[in-house]
Amino acid sequence: MSSNQPVMISSRLYYTAMMLFWVCYLSLLALVVTYAPQGGLELAGLALFADSGLVETALAAMTNIGLSQLAQSVVLGLLGGFSLASAGLILFAVLFCVFGREREQREARSLAEGAVVCTAAASVLISAISFAGGQAGALLVLQFSALGGLVLTLMSLSQSPIVPDNSGDDAVSDLDQVISDHAANHAAFSAQLASFAKGGGR
Repeated sequence: MSSNQPVMISSRLYYTAMMLFWVCYLSLLALVVTYAPQGGLELAGLALFADSGLVETALAAMTNIGLSQLAQSVVLGLLGGFSLASAGLILFAVLFCVFGREREQREARSLAEGAVVCTAAASVLISAISFAGGQAGALLVLQFSALGGLVLTLMSLSQSPIVPDNSGDDAVSDLDQVISDHAANHAAFSAQLASFAKGGGR
């Protein structure tokens, strides 16, 4: 085992824990935006997301603007969709970063960039509504917290070393070794035949 391997393992564990945290955070944020305005979610006798305090200010801002109930539902659906899409992209980025080879590790950064774009779109949307409606509340803070965390995650991920994939080189070297051994055996056999032919011809 090389001296760099323990460092790479600890680095992957760090990125895994960090990105899984944001997956959970964004998923919960999407659930809050979806179910809190509806009075919560009943699951196994538990009342989840029943308190609408986190989205109350955003709903008040949309009411001040003059958005209808349908329009408010569409806006909340977009916010939840952006958060859910961002969580999905980060989850795939975790899988590619931890279990992927060199190519997948590079694609993990692109997935993280897509998550940042989705979260930024949700942040712009809730910012426009909050400022236009004169109400800046908890949802705006939560959304920008997610955006800042994902940006820092992307910056950290961009600086992480990519583990090179040497399996292809090993396969090529093994094939070269087999060909070389076969050629050496064939040359020795040909030399023996030539020796016998010369001996028989005398």
